[in-house]
Amino acid sequence: MLADDFRVEGWRLGILALLVFAAMGTLLNRLWNVEIVNSDSARQQSEAQTTVRSRIAPARGAICDRYGVMLAENRPSFDIDFYLDDLRRDYAESHHGIVPTLPLPNDKNGHKRSEPDIVEIVKQSIAPIRDMLGLTAPLNEKEIREHFRTDRDLPYHYMTDLDFATVANFEERNLGVTGISISQVPARHYTYGALAAHILGYVGKPFNQTEHLASDGTPYETIGRDGIEAIMDERLQGEPGSSFKRVSSQGYTIPDPTLKALDIDPTMGNTLYLTIDARAQYIAETAMRNAGVGRGAVVVMDPRNGDVLAMVSIPSYDPNKFIPKITAKDFDALNQDPTKPLFNRALHALNPGSTYKIMVALAGLKSGNVDVNTPFDCPGAIQIDDHLFHNSDRTDAGTMSLVHAICVSSDVFFYQYGIKAGIDAIDAMGQRAGFGHKWGLLGEANEDAGILPGPEWMKEKEDWLRKTHNIDHWSKAQTANTSIGQGFVLVTPLQLATFLCAVANGGTVYQPRLYSHFVDYNGTTKYELPAAQVYSTLDVKPSDLKAVQEGMREVIQSDEGTGTRAQVPGYTMAGKTGTAQAYIRMDGSVKQDLKTWFYCYGPFEAPRYVCCVLVEGGSWGGTTSAPIAQEIMRRLFALDTGAVENVAYLQPAQGNFNGVTDVETHLPAPGTPGAPATADNGSPLDNPDAPSSTPMPDLPPIGNPASSTKRAH
Repeated sequence: MLADDFRVEGWRLGILALLVFAAMGTLLNRLWNVEIVNSDSARQQSEAQTTVRSRIAPARGAICDRYGVMLAENRPSFDIDFYLDDLRRDYAESHHGIVPTLPLPNDKNGHKRSEPDIVEIVKQSIAPIRDMLGLTAPLNEKEIREHFRTDRDLPYHYMTDLDFATVANFEERNLGVTGISISQVPARHYTYGALAAHILGYVGKPFNQTEHLASDGTPYETIGRDGIEAIMDERLQGEPGSSFKRVSSQGYTIPDPTLKALDIDPTMGNTLYLTIDARAQYIAETAMRNAGVGRGAVVVMDPRNGDVLAMVSIPSYDPNKFIPKITAKDFDALNQDPTKPLFNRALHALNPGSTYKIMVALAGLKSGNVDVNTPFDCPGAIQIDDHLFHNSDRTDAGTMSLVHAICVSSDVFFYQYGIKAGIDAIDAMGQRAGFGHKWGLLGEANEDAGILPGPEWMKEKEDWLRKTHNIDHWSKAQTANTSIGQGFVLVTPLQLATFLCAVANGGTVYQPRLYSHFVDYNGTTKYELPAAQVYSTLDVKPSDLKAVQEGMREVIQSDEGTGTRAQVPGYTMAGKTGTAQAYIRMDGSVKQDLKTWFYCYGPFEAPRYVCCVLVEGGSWGGTTSAPIAQEIMRRLFALDTGAVENVAYLQPAQGNFNGVTDVETHLPAPGTPGAPATADNGSPLDNPDAPSSTPMPDLPPIGNPASSTKRAH
């Protein structure tokens, strides 16, 4: 039995020895694979676990006027940043691995969960800094927790735009805590305040962490929210950079020069050049302010190529208010203001009044149903269907033809003329002119298409028209009302200006252009939108167009014209007044709120500028809007002869419902800034006396198409 027992014990020891040798072999094999075969992979994994990436925000591309004058640029902003993961590691190291935790809902298996209470860690970490510097900004606990859960590798901006004293105090007292630092980042700055606010728009933070992602998969810190900032956001955004550092498991930074080679510098976004001229924009904005306009719009264009030189909407706002983040109080004030300062009136459609008669005139001539000499008797009122239509002054004007009817803006003439031309011809010409069409300069969502009313439009809106107007068919009365720019017809100031460009240049409807090209940080043009892109032509006989132009010339230059207050000494211009009936509900009652228009072009012989002015709550186009256009055109002409417009920072134009009656016509004495010097025959002198002030450098006349893509260096 003893021998048998010995044999059994030996067998067991053999099995045990084999197991020990097998385990040692497996361990050695694993060690060989880790240390020799897969050493590179293991080293990379180890480095990744201890390498921390910090994202460097890129600078947004600038927005310039056509000559390189900065309208939106970047300025340095000093921010206090929290690197939340660094704060957590530093706290754990200084508290022997113990960190406060926050309970989370149980997982699907009922197991308890928790996460580091990052808010409590931040509070304790920043306490000495807040006390020393007297910082009073509250901690947004919800934002901090969300940032820790989703973007802990990116800095959380606790305070932005620190004053220099705070920054200096922070650095001098060596208040740095691991995970808390002051950084210098680019912040948006709108150079001239409210100037061109509705064109430029504003920027803000992304609404969530999944929109507007950069190439590294993280969201941009600032994105365009409105205007050209939003429409061109992708091209204005730069590329983020990165810096790396080695961190131990305890949270200490480990010097590692090899990581420097991995750093990536941020790349600035593309610079955008607009077709806007800062001086023309300033002229248009200040002319509206000088007239006391509380609601209105101006569009100035170059009729030779469709470039938009100025686009104004009153009231306005300062986009700098949105940097770095607009307060809830300020944003509510803008949104609750009944005059709607965020609303771009240059792209909003209204009844055009008698300015529409120019398009109707061309429609009739193209139809062949009338010609320039077709006479119409013009009594004080005329019966059409079951409606009695009055002339604006209710006087019998006798018989007249087209040119004179344009000059004196006879309603009764155009009631009959429009019916003779036919609504189909009017709508066809309107389509050629670009009415009823969104140009999309600032995105289609923020622009009205307007309405070209007619039988087809009425069929589409049949249910609405029956319900709201008790109308079920198109009639001659509807055509008559449309022919004077009333009724259902709606156009925007931009559409009217674009159409007038075609009248001025001989019949070519150019696609309006708001920007010309982008340039990257190396100065290389990355994208260019060509000027003078043809949308359509008016397709009328030159003699017919010339007759309409003559009628518009008489509007301003003839003693009988309705727009004589737009006259600029030394220059001949052409234009048209308009006053549209409108009403507004205020304080529980309905009040009249006339929309007064005036659009013009000049010089008549070789047009360089088209100007369209809209005033809401005006008195009459000839006395409210025409003098504003006169000031704008006078100052534009003066620029071409060497005058100076010193563009200055503008505070927001305040809106009101006070109304505007007669506006004073500004006619400065010869030799004063803005007044053209004239020869004995009344024509502009070739070399007028230049005003004694310092001009903006190297800026050619703003309407020069050859210089439309000139860059400032």
